[in-house]
Amino acid sequence: MVEYPSTGGPTLYDGFLAPWNQQHPTAKVEPISIGGGDANKYEKILTLAAAGTPLDVIGKVTFIQPIAKPGAVQPLEPFIARDKYDTSGYNQGWLKTFGSTGGKQYSLPWGLGGNAIALIYNPQLLAGAGLTPPSQDWNNPWTWNEYRDYAQKLTKKQGNTYQIIGAEELGNWDYTVPMQWGAHWVSPDFTKAICNSPEMTQTLQSYLDMILKDKTSSASPDVKTSADGNDGRWAAGEAAISWIGGWQMLTFTDPAKYKNDYVMATFPKGTASSPDQDTIQLAVGAGIKHPDDAWNFMKWCLEGGRYANLVYRMPALAADASSWAKTAFAKVPATASVNVLVESLKIAAAPDPVRAIPKNAQFENTIATPLWDGLLKSKFTVQDGLAQAQQQLQTLLNP
Repeated sequence: MVEYPSTGGPTLYDGFLAPWNQQHPTAKVEPISIGGGDANKYEKILTLAAAGTPLDVIGKVTFIQPIAKPGAVQPLEPFIARDKYDTSGYNQGWLKTFGSTGGKQYSLPWGLGGNAIALIYNPQLLAGAGLTPPSQDWNNPWTWNEYRDYAQKLTKKQGNTYQIIGAEELGNWDYTVPMQWGAHWVSPDFTKAICNSPEMTQTLQSYLDMILKDKTSSASPDVKTSADGNDGRWAAGEAAISWIGGWQMLTFTDPAKYKNDYVMATFPKGTASSPDQDTIQLAVGAGIKHPDDAWNFMKWCLEGGRYANLVYRMPALAADASSWAKTAFAKVPATASVNVLVESLKIAAAPDPVRAIPKNAQFENTIATPLWDGLLKSKFTVQDGLAQAQQQLQTLLNP
């Protein structure tokens, strides 16, 4: 394993592994931490593999492709077929986008992260504004126009000082927001930059209208609040509509930390509606001495969301997530409708393929960040900005 949770560290892992090691004395597991950040992990995993000391089980990366393509992990189909291991319960888009390459499955997801795994609203603020609660039905989500209208009616300010922001910045502008319009930066086969599409143009124009025209979002350059961050503003009662990041579970399952009640809703639909959820992978190393033991340990970690429960993550299977939610959100009032989060696992869209390209960091630093900065400062139109971004991104993708 390669992740120590925020509390407990190696000692917690010792307790977690004790039942396995007692039952499998000839296949004992030694936990190894290789640090944080996927880019650093990929480098260390590949270095260990090249040195002839590969990890048996890799347990904390988001996209498997950067280590699958160089051959550091092995395909799972032989194990899955031999054991008749059922993968039908997984979100199939997640299996493909996070865990496959070249038509082969190299990993299975054990838990969730993501830029915005759930959308939430403050029921008291909505009631005070005379607004009905937004939809909780993923088959009939509330619309982007409704979301924008609510943000306008919920915003309260004096000059540039905001008492209440109608809508918190919606997760990550270049990943979360395009999901609501079915827009993508890169084609599914990772070969073409397609960000100058009508869908992406509509995405950014719609979002910028909220930010620059309505000035109802925390992304608006003029917004000033007393608290920082989506969690800080929520605790201070300065945001009416917000979201929960995959790393914020310990905050939003503790009323003493999030302070103001929340209710979960669907994401606002442009032409689609989806949370922005990542899945964290388990994989079997290539060139290892005991692949069967590694696969069996991987299955043990997945069983009942065992590893996800250890490190305070939501399990990737809806059946496990439902049981997990009852415990994880035990302190949260039932009115929060956590079932909306659990049910979202079935419909969540796969992330944009640009997230898995080798030069993703370069994309963020040299293309996405300058594009967004220029749009916020109205240096160019959305259409012109995306046309330039498409050309730059295609250069990154070309061999």
